[in-house]
Order: sequence, then structure tokens, then C-alpha cells
Amino acid sequence: MTGQSIGKIYGPLRAPKIMKAQIIAEINGFELETTPEFEMGKDNKSEEYLTKFPMGQVPSFEASNGFCLAESGAIALYIAELKKDTTLFGKTPDDRAKVMQFIFNTETQVDKHASTILYQNLGYLKKDEEMAKLAYTYLDRNLEYYNNLLSNSDYLVANQLTLADISFFFGFYYPYVKYIEEERKSKFSNVTKFMDRLSKDEKFAKVLNNAI
Repeated sequence: MTGQSIGKIYGPLRAPKIMKAQIIAEINGFELETTPEFEMGKDNKSEEYLTKFPMGQVPSFEASNGFCLAESGAIALYIAELKKDTTLFGKTPDDRAKVMQFIFNTETQVDKHASTILYQNLGYLKKDEEMAKLAYTYLDRNLEYYNNLLSNSDYLVANQLTLADISFFFGFYYPYVKYIEEERKSKFSNVTKFMDRLSKDEKFAKVLNNAI
């Protein structure tokens, strides 16, 4: 660790998008301040918060120099790129492009459909069998894609840990842990191995345990 904070991430520690920022900082050797007592619906509606983040979005990030940023994908990229020799984008321009492809896929596909399943189970969305069925259909299509990719490698890009892996892991984490049944985990066994292996990684485990 550098010993010097790069800034503060605002949001509940258990939120996957908060954990995503934390693991990136951890891997890059940065100190990142957190807000363990953050209350959704209260803290993000305060005048002070809205002055910095007018849309009231969570997570949000305030750098040590006062720079403010919202959108978890943008925050992840910012923290990753603070380290000039980071390995989180792979080794080549082609690797970087692939990393970005998987980040966008996770945000627009995996996270979207997994969240529909998660939010219906948590009661944030009204139970809708047709919507859930459609979400599982699209999620399975994406999981098949990732499962095939992970049949020949432990990682998605350049045979090393990148932002692609981190984004996919946290985009799928809570639905995987809470609501994806064993039959589906067996069907997409390479994805299951990927999720289990990263969960046990020292840096990932540290972030996940701190969120409990």
C-alpha cells in the first residue's frame, strides 16, 4: 500500500459496486477510504452530498484532490488508471479493447439480467414470472458465452487478472451466491469455478469479508 489515500468511495460496504472499487485499489496498492455507516436514501440526499454529486448516485467517489466522480464503471476505470503500470488492462492495445468489451457486456447484459432476478427475490421489484423467465434466458445466454471462454483459461483476457474479471465477478456476485440454483451452477461449471476461485483469492476475500 502507498499509505496515502487516493480518496473516498461513498456507499454501503456490501454493495458489489463498492467492493469492485475496493478490490481495484487493493490490487493497485492504493488506500481507499470507505463509508461504513452510509445510509441509502438519507446520506445521498443530503445537501452536502448533492453539492458534490447532483444526481445523488451511489456509489460515488471523491478524489484526494477534490475531483468528484459518479458511475461505478467510470470510478473503476479511474482507480485502475491511477497506477501507470497497472496490469488490469492486460498487456497490449488488443487486450485493453477486450477488457473494455467485457466491462460493457457485464454492465449492459450480465448485471442487468442478474439484478432483475436479485431484485425480485429481495422484493425491490414486483414478482413477475415472465420477467424473471426472460431474465434467466438472457442471463443463461451470457453465462454460456463466459463458460466457453473460461474452459481454456482461468481469466477472460491475457491469461491474467484484469478489470474484465473483476467487473464480471462483482456484476454476478450476489445473484450467484444467493439465488442461482445448483443445477445452473453445474451447467456453467467453468463460471462456477471462476467465481469460487476468486472468492478465495486473498485480496478478494479481504474485501468480501470486510463487507459482511
